[in-house]
Amino acid sequence: MKEKMQDIIKQPDMQQYAKTFAPGETLFLQGDHSQDMYILINGKLEVYKGDKKIAELTEPGTTAGELSFLFGSIRTATIKALDGVEAMMIPADQIKGVLRKYPSIAHEMTLRLASRLEETTKIMHGLGELNDRLPDAIIMADIDRNILSWNRAAEELHGRTWQQMKGYPLADLYQDSQAYEQFMSDIQTGNSLQEKEMVVKHPDGNKRFVSTSTTVLYDGHHNVEGFIFLSRDVTSIKDLEKKYKRMKRWLIPSIVFFCVAIISLFFTLPYFSRGNRILDYKKETFETRIIQDSRNITNAVTAHLATENLAAIDGIMQAFFENESPEHFGITGLAILDRNKKVISAYSAKMRDKATAIIGSSYSGIKFKGDETAAYKILTLFRADKKHRMGTRGVEIAYEIRQENGEITNWLIFQLEMEHLDREYGIDTKTLARIDFQKD
Repeated sequence: MKEKMQDIIKQPDMQQYAKTFAPGETLFLQGDHSQDMYILINGKLEVYKGDKKIAELTEPGTTAGELSFLFGSIRTATIKALDGVEAMMIPADQIKGVLRKYPSIAHEMTLRLASRLEETTKIMHGLGELNDRLPDAIIMADIDRNILSWNRAAEELHGRTWQQMKGYPLADLYQDSQAYEQFMSDIQTGNSLQEKEMVVKHPDGNKRFVSTSTTVLYDGHHNVEGFIFLSRDVTSIKDLEKKYKRMKRWLIPSIVFFCVAIISLFFTLPYFSRGNRILDYKKETFETRIIQDSRNITNAVTAHLATENLAAIDGIMQAFFENESPEHFGITGLAILDRNKKVISAYSAKMRDKATAIIGSSYSGIKFKGDETAAYKILTLFRADKKHRMGTRGVEIAYEIRQENGEITNWLIFQLEMEHLDREYGIDTKTLARIDFQKD
């Protein structure tokens, strides 16, 4: 403690404010409207934000609670006595008089606030630099959904600088205001929405499809304080999906393969390279489709897995085969495994009896091949049926489904028809093992 503060605390007229706090006793609570100020004489104080301890005050002469008095605001933290604490408790209506009589206290408060401001400025500058290096657009909004800040990726995605959009409503970013309002309504009512695809406006007049996830910011009393939006551009993926729907509708893949085969017969080697480019393009198409389907299905079933709603999961898998035509990409069936690799749900468009028959079976004896750090594995297995009593060889892709804490709780299985993949995409088991099914 500095000499001046020692002298002030020893003054007879200051002794009236001295008070002792027992271990664990609370001086004030976060959210309180009290504005009394405290000066630590000896002992240790703990500072909490919500239920999390963020600091300790141990230096005699340290002030606490002065921010609420200075700004006329509610308490921003909770302070408790860690051990037996002796402190000056100056009532709010007497603080001005004490500061006038002992300006050294005000000086100490000023130095402490300046130190806090410098530390906060350094942290905010560091966070700003970090956010600008992140590939995803990060937008922060207040409780009224007005823009507070966004990073460099957001500037590139939306074609506007932060200075242009600071204070503007978030709704101005989205083309479909009704979809945006429904998204925000679902978030604020507590519905589980990990990601939402929406169309954003852009100054160049072109559509941008973004996949957005939102984190709600709460205060210590669980009141909404604001929102953080993380968005990434998925326009190229949406464009790719449209291309393949048109290609499937007009049988372009079949025509292209036929033409390439005929040209190869008559024009020999120069055109083999063109055929290889087409196969590479189709392999990338298959890779992109598997990655996108794994994310969409995982997002759709995660909440139902938590509640063990298998009927809802069965409906999601059935809708996937009815609406997305996965057979064109060699996907013949889906299955969900629990943490012990036991089948709890399965669906097959062609052989529904076969899908039902594997429910309850176990994958624990099957080797999950692949990089240990990858979220997917390649499976090779033999499964018996009516035509093949000894079993037929099958290849599948297994994706991890994790909880928020990172624990693997389930697996999503894609059952593949390798003959179709080899015929239509030039993909055999060796090629399949070389494909990266986890690219962003």
